[in-house]
Amino acid sequence: MIQSQRGGLDYFSILINGKNKMARRSDAPIAITQILVDHYENTYQLVLRFWDERNRLFLILLAIIVFGVLLTYAPNETFPLLAILMSKLIGIEGDMRSLQESLPFALVQSVLLLSIFYLMVNLFHRSVFVLNTYMYLGLLEKEIRSSLKSSDKSISFSRESSFYWRTRPKLLGSVKWFYIFLLGTLLTSFIVGKVVLDFSSQIYSLVAVDLLVGIPTLIFFFGYAFYSASLDRENS
Repeated sequence: MIQSQRGGLDYFSILINGKNKMARRSDAPIAITQILVDHYENTYQLVLRFWDERNRLFLILLAIIVFGVLLTYAPNETFPLLAILMSKLIGIEGDMRSLQESLPFALVQSVLLLSIFYLMVNLFHRSVFVLNTYMYLGLLEKEIRSSLKSSDKSISFSRESSFYWRTRPKLLGSVKWFYIFLLGTLLTSFIVGKVVLDFSSQIYSLVAVDLLVGIPTLIFFFGYAFYSASLDRENS
């Protein structure tokens, strides 16, 4: 009697477990789709954060380069402004002329160049990450649409893929070329001007620093320009 009851319990437990397994199998596509959607949302939030950082880095880098260009090609007008700014930051009060004369002009330019190198590397990293991740989101949308068995006429989960490229104005695609031209022109002007200025002043140690820092900075700029153009395209 006990054995038969055990056998009956085993039979019902097997039957219930079998039904649960079948239910889990039927729910598997829904679970996979939900995982994909959650991953898509998390990735989208991540790329938005990096997108904000990239834009902020670009503006800071552009401002520092513009200041460096002014400091190189118009030092008599720009250096007093730098002395006033540093006096405000440090909290020094007194004769601005003496403070201006005590500031090492060439060293200030070198510090600007090092800052530009650091920001250029970070801009390159953020830009490549953002463009790669948007391409990844476009491919992920195709997987989600396939999991949902969406029709070709459906526009759900096509915001970063087919819908974006179908509705993006052609003029918007040319904006990157303006930014590349603007940044490249100012960056080259500053680095070349600094090298010529240090060489004419016969400060050869700073000339070596200019070349050691300036050349990698230009390399990262060309990398930024190349990937900004090549990755800004629709996935095949």
